[in-house]
Amino acid sequence: MVIFRQKLFALSATLFLLGGFLLFPHFGAAQNIGKKKDDLTAIEKKIKESRGKIKETKKKERSIIGEISRMDKAVKRNEKEISYISYKIDNTSSSIDDLQEKKKYLEENMEMMEVVIEDRLVAFYKLGGAGYLPALFSAEDYSDINRRGKYLSAVIEADKQLFQNYQANRDAHTKTIEKLTKKRDELSGLKEDMALKEVKLKKGKEKKKKYLVEVKKKKSSYESALKELEKSKKKLTALIERLKREREKKEKKTRLGHAHSSPGAGGYFSRLKGRLPYPVKGNVLTRYGKGKDPKYNNPIFNKGIEIKAPEGTKFISVAKGEVIYADYFPGYGNLMIIDHGDNYYTVYAHAKSLYKSVGSKVQAKEAIGSVGDTGSLKGACLYFEIRHYTKTTNPVGWLVKK
Repeated sequence: MVIFRQKLFALSATLFLLGGFLLFPHFGAAQNIGKKKDDLTAIEKKIKESRGKIKETKKKERSIIGEISRMDKAVKRNEKEISYISYKIDNTSSSIDDLQEKKKYLEENMEMMEVVIEDRLVAFYKLGGAGYLPALFSAEDYSDINRRGKYLSAVIEADKQLFQNYQANRDAHTKTIEKLTKKRDELSGLKEDMALKEVKLKKGKEKKKKYLVEVKKKKSSYESALKELEKSKKKLTALIERLKREREKKEKKTRLGHAHSSPGAGGYFSRLKGRLPYPVKGNVLTRYGKGKDPKYNNPIFNKGIEIKAPEGTKFISVAKGEVIYADYFPGYGNLMIIDHGDNYYTVYAHAKSLYKSVGSKVQAKEAIGSVGDTGSLKGACLYFEIRHYTKTTNPVGWLVKK
């Protein structure tokens, strides 16, 4: 046994030494693999950093007008969400008022029924333990028993109905309180959501304001924004031209006798020169024609005028016509184009809200939107221009003198 153990120990020792000998040559290779893994991790880190720099560079190179558009749309989404939550708050508050009225009505009913029930219980108690039986047994003859029986049946049925009505009112009262509690919790949740959305909206507006300040500070960024605005002006002209062709094509199919089917066709608009109302009250920030931007003295050509007015102020259509465009347009923000017939168009931009949609007929001096700062580099104002065909004309010459 001892000899066996000695042999087993010798064999184990031999195998251990042999294993170490066989593994030893690979030790250097393992170190080499570890080093390569470290190198690979370092390379991946550098790639990640490079991607971050590329992303940051692309962000800086992103279109300024495009970035403003993105911010405007984010603000608009928040405003829509707030408007929807506000609508739900109004509905929920109205439901709460209705439930409170119902609760009050049920409580008044229950109070009246409790008085009657109390009187009935007192009367029943006075009859003693026998209840209605003495009244029945004190009858003088069979016909009297029959008459009293009918009377007692009616009394019992009335009492039964009274208790049933009371129970139904009580059940309805309990359910009303449950609904009221649920609606109040819902209202509380909506108000919390509203507060969060309002904070988000405020941050979005502040972010845009800060971004515009940064753009104006940096000359290259500001000049880039002006160049993009020039491109937007050309795109607007192209849009009006396309809308004009589409309208003419449509009217050709319907065989109309004049140039346009809008409410202002037949020389109506041209006769209003010098008599049109201002679309909104306020000082003119930017005048029509050649000029220089006040920041860096770059030459510019303004195709319309910008009128300073508080955000949310309603603006009007200067004449009757038909809305042919009402949507967001890069560089102009929320924009509306009205066709007044005979190839005359008015353009309103930077709106916070547009009250009319494509195809809407509008009257002179009718409110069509509210002043905003969408697409604007100058804050809240209304951009306004007048075009004959696609050519712009000085709006001041058309507007009534102040």
